Parts: sequence; structure tokens; C-alpha cells
Amino acid sequence: MKLLPPLILLLLIVSSSHATSPIQQGQSSEQVITALGKPIGTIELREKTLLLYPQGEITLKEGRVVEIDLMDAEQFAADQAQLKLERAEWLADQARRRAAQTKEGEAIRAQKIASRAFNALPAKDKVSYWRSFQTRYAEVDVSEQLAAAYASYESELEALRNQQRIAELEARVAQAEKEAAAARLETEALRQETERQKSSQYYGLRHYTTPVINN
Repeated sequence: MKLLPPLILLLLIVSSSHATSPIQQGQSSEQVITALGKPIGTIELREKTLLLYPQGEITLKEGRVVEIDLMDAEQFAADQAQLKLERAEWLADQARRRAAQTKEGEAIRAQKIASRAFNALPAKDKVSYWRSFQTRYAEVDVSEQLAAAYASYESELEALRNQQRIAELEARVAQAEKEAAAARLETEALRQETERQKSSQYYGLRHYTTPVINN
């Protein structure tokens, strides 16, 4: 049995389905829905209601058909076939674009992995780069690179925290030594002042003796 081409088969299906469901003026909305199915949308105007279908629209007034703007079966089938073709072309183009972008991303990833200059960057910069890369090249897996960058970043942060703690400890030791030196100077100054006061107690004093009176 010879199969019909898809386009001809689609034309026959659509033509047969619409040939048995003509819409005429004066029909009710229920008759329209029975013939064409539920509309894909409706627009409520002041005195009219528009029933929207893929093949056109039906205008109702007081629940009755007053205007018919529908493509016939042949036009509708051709239109749908054209839309289907355009969509297939668009999908193919998107697939080509994704493939090209993936290839570009893989090349850039390999280049960065092999780059000494890039590997010498701080871990924070590498984390930022791979996150931006992941957003731009979603199809390219850089989870391993991100994990390594995050691990290096945590190590760098820990080293910085240790350096900060050492710096704070050294600062406290320096401050303690400064305070101890100040205390020694103050003690020495107090000792000298005490010695000075002791030596000045006898400065300028006259020594008197009880006079002896000879009778």
C-alpha cells in the first residue's frame, strides 16, 4: 500500500473535518462550538463577542453569528502546513546554533583549563568566571571546574582568616609590650621622684645645739 505524503494527508484530514461543519449566520454560539470546538480565546466588546479560532474568528451578537471570517479547509491546511514548516526550520536553526555555541564553549573551557595565566588568578576570580561561563554556555559542563574553584576559594579564605588572626595576635602582643614599657617608665619615674623627695628633706636645714651657759 502506497502512503500519501504528509502534506496531502493533512489537507485531506482538515478538508473532511471542515466540510461537515459549515458555519452560517444566525447560528447560536452552541452550534458554533459544536461545529468548530472550543475557541482558543474570546474577546468581549460592547455589543459583540469574538470567538477566536486558528482558522479565523466568528462574531456573535446577542448569542448569534453575525460575521464569519474563517479560512476554508484548503487555506487553513496550507496555512498550518506553512506554520509547521516554519517551526521545523526554526527548530533546526536553533539546534545548529546550540551546537555551534556548545562547540565554542568547549573550546574556551579547554583553553582556560590549559592557561597558566588563568590558573594563577585568585580563586575568587575563577569562581566568578566559571559562573558567568555556565550562564552563557549552559550546554557545557563546568561543574568540576566550579567545584575546584570553590574549594580553592575556601582555602584562600581560611588562609586569610588565619593571617588575620596572626596579625591580631601580633598586634595584641605589641600593645602589651608597649603597655609594659610604659609601666616600666612610669615606675622608674616614680622611683626617681621618691629618691629626689628623700634627698630634699635635709636640703637647707640648720642644725642647732642647746647652748651651754657657764656660771
